[in-house]
Amino acid sequence: MAINLLLILLLGSSSPTNADWIDPDTPVSAHHSQPRTVPDLHRQKNPPPSDKDKRHTKVSPTPAPTKEPTATPSKEPTMQPTPSVTSTEIPYYHLIFSDEFNTEGRQFHDGSDPKWTALDKNDYTNGALHYYSPDNVSTKNGDLIIQSQAETVDYIGFNDTAGKKQSSHKNFKSAMMQTWNKFCFTGGIVEAEIQLPGKHDVGGLWPAFWLLGNIARHTYVGSTDHVWPWSSNVCTEKSGSAQRISGCHKAQHYGLQKLVGRGAPEIDIFEVQPGPTKAHHGPFYEMPVGQPFMSTSFQVAPGRASNRPGGGWWPGPGQWYEGLTGGTNTSLNILFYGNYNHVRNDPDEKDYWSDAVSYNHQLDERHFGEKFRYRVEWELPDEEEDTDGYIRWFINDHFVMEINGTGIVDAGVGKFRVCCHLICAYSRVVQHRNGLISGCCG
Repeated sequence: MAINLLLILLLGSSSPTNADWIDPDTPVSAHHSQPRTVPDLHRQKNPPPSDKDKRHTKVSPTPAPTKEPTATPSKEPTMQPTPSVTSTEIPYYHLIFSDEFNTEGRQFHDGSDPKWTALDKNDYTNGALHYYSPDNVSTKNGDLIIQSQAETVDYIGFNDTAGKKQSSHKNFKSAMMQTWNKFCFTGGIVEAEIQLPGKHDVGGLWPAFWLLGNIARHTYVGSTDHVWPWSSNVCTEKSGSAQRISGCHKAQHYGLQKLVGRGAPEIDIFEVQPGPTKAHHGPFYEMPVGQPFMSTSFQVAPGRASNRPGGGWWPGPGQWYEGLTGGTNTSLNILFYGNYNHVRNDPDEKDYWSDAVSYNHQLDERHFGEKFRYRVEWELPDEEEDTDGYIRWFINDHFVMEINGTGIVDAGVGKFRVCCHLICAYSRVVQHRNGLISGCCG
């Protein structure tokens, strides 16, 4: 996988708080950005009435008759001009973080780079077949190169079932890059140019690029249990037992403010699944999007405990989140709506659903042979303007998906406000079960 540009832009002043996060090789034209245009695709919750509907609509009379218009124009001009309708101001974003990867031979071992850390550990999530090694990531010709290879790695890891450390091995190596505890941000725009690995019609690789709340760290499952992907910061019956740091805690645990919940929701810029199965075939029989596809999603908890749509079925009225909009060649991901989370030896009252609010977007061989720009726009809630924010996804400025924050808030899972770190496009080696992608950070 090749990456040659990564930008983080936040709404704010023209002077970043720390210019050291900006790569001096980043062109000046990339130091500012505005939200991309979103087509008006099924964005209205209720369509306007048809002419037939209008004929049968009862209209109440006005309390007073309408004044007759002036027959002749006035001889004198109006003293004050008629105020024009003001349009909503478009946010303007300024660069705070970038990495062009132009320095040859950069090292990303733990402690070697100020921005990134490449993991050196076994990945035991999601049935992974690989070991993460910092030796599998490098910089060359202005690209960050992440490589997966068939190579046996012997390691000593903790066996959860046996409850002790033991030696083991994996037959594949890959790499994961993180900014965990180095750089995180809340709201803004993320954009990277990426060439996906492997072949578009051959399964087995699972490249991904996403954001995760900084209180958790991916592949360190102890940090994610009952933290991922919680977003609620209020005290509820469910959060009091299932959320590790909930709004019900009256003690100031972990040095955090009391009575305020903490969690780590996830924004997947993409999770990609290559393969040969086309739309309307096999597991994608009911979907207009097949392999290869990219899944864009917001993963959040607490999820819906009841009235959930079944996997592989389209949701009925009121069964899923409102305010979702998909672009062309994009479909609601009906194959995966989320996980039921239970940690061994925990009482059942700590169990909770996590929801994957996601769409699948059709890819083709071009995405694996050349670079495309993958972009997420994360607009925060605004208390003064009484808005709930949104998250939008784009490829090469073409609209893919939007989640309106109001639908998330109305579902009772909090707002789009958490400090997220980057987990930069890496390549996992997996055995796809039934050709489906499961949720991250299990």
